[in-house]
Amino acid sequence: MNSKLRLVIVQDPGSYFLIQGNTIYIGQEMLEARGHLEKALLKKWYRENSQNLFAYEGLFEEVFTDFMVYLVKGSLKLEDPFRGVQTKLNGSRWPQVLKSAQAYCQSPWKRSEHYKFCQDAKSRTELKNDQILEYSVRPLLVSSWIQSYKALSFREQYKFVTLLRELIATDHIPDLPLVRTGGVIPDTDPLTEASEAIKNISYFLTSSYLTQYSDAHRVFITLVANNLSRSGYSQSFGGAFFDVLYITDGKMSSDSDQFKQFLTLSRKNPKIKIAIKDKENLWMLPSIYPVQWSSLDSLRADRTIYNKCGHYDFKFVWSFANVTDKLMIVNGCGNKNIDLTEYLKDGPEGFGAQNKNIGFIQFHIPSLLMRKDQLSQVNNVTDLVSRREIDNPVFQSLGWREIKYSEKAGAYQPKSVVDGIEWFKVQ
Repeated sequence: MNSKLRLVIVQDPGSYFLIQGNTIYIGQEMLEARGHLEKALLKKWYRENSQNLFAYEGLFEEVFTDFMVYLVKGSLKLEDPFRGVQTKLNGSRWPQVLKSAQAYCQSPWKRSEHYKFCQDAKSRTELKNDQILEYSVRPLLVSSWIQSYKALSFREQYKFVTLLRELIATDHIPDLPLVRTGGVIPDTDPLTEASEAIKNISYFLTSSYLTQYSDAHRVFITLVANNLSRSGYSQSFGGAFFDVLYITDGKMSSDSDQFKQFLTLSRKNPKIKIAIKDKENLWMLPSIYPVQWSSLDSLRADRTIYNKCGHYDFKFVWSFANVTDKLMIVNGCGNKNIDLTEYLKDGPEGFGAQNKNIGFIQFHIPSLLMRKDQLSQVNNVTDLVSRREIDNPVFQSLGWREIKYSEKAGAYQPKSVVDGIEWFKVQ
């Protein structure tokens, strides 16, 4: 380092951590915990050598100095002295890596500077939602960097490490963004905000002048993109993809029996990505802490279940076209608990067999859109299918030939040319 450092040990609060000029202020507990003093020294070195103004400077500093800790010590185990847990690599996936304020504060991946805010609920309010979203992606980025470095040849590793100082000091072409390109909109679309953070950290690498002459740097960039993709993050989409998305018109609580049932199901099926959404929040199971989120933007699911009370038209069904191809709308009147165990195995037929007294209609949205003109005049879809009139012009437009009844599901399965309505049970 270019100047002498002064270390001030703070007795109270023990969670204190601040780098100010050439002085490091660190709480007693933070000093004794693994990794925080090393982070402080590396952050001071980073700030002396970094020559770039950058909209996501704070996040990049965390990722870069985490990577440096790994290079120096051969591991990255930063300890939370108040919870007795340490950081672990390669356990994060997009978008499950995103956290609420409570989950962020319970994680050892929070910034050292944020410990003092996380010690009590009142101080926690000083952490802004966009900060929490931004720093939530830190373990995903750090893991992808370390995986990529380990995949380099020894010669490439040596060349890459020798250029790390130049990476943070060299020019970028084009220049780095000074404002957040995605906008700060965590209350409406936190996934976009978090995705922008990942994109901009990647942009720091790809726009570096090093890409013009360092083979090792170019290989590293490619590996990082590949590792992020393996972790569920697609730069072209940047949203959240789930195998199953459950949406309710009502308010969901993590204390409810319905939530606990879904939580158990998620834990029994760890390879299936399940999410729950109400009007205000999104739970990415098995996490019990929601991300504040109110729109359907940036969400995508292989299968979606919508728990709805009341009638609806086909325009409502089509409103999910950017979310899913397979939509099952369930009659949610009466606040009945829904079990998705058999649905995961056998789809709508399994759902019908397990949920005897719950009506539903299973749609294939792309097929329905093929007959949009013919279906747009229907005001009540439930009433329409309940009559089971094959000669109805609407059903004729879908090419209905017969309607088979499944004793197992207690539901009907139309045989048709256009499979827009695949199953239905009307109570």
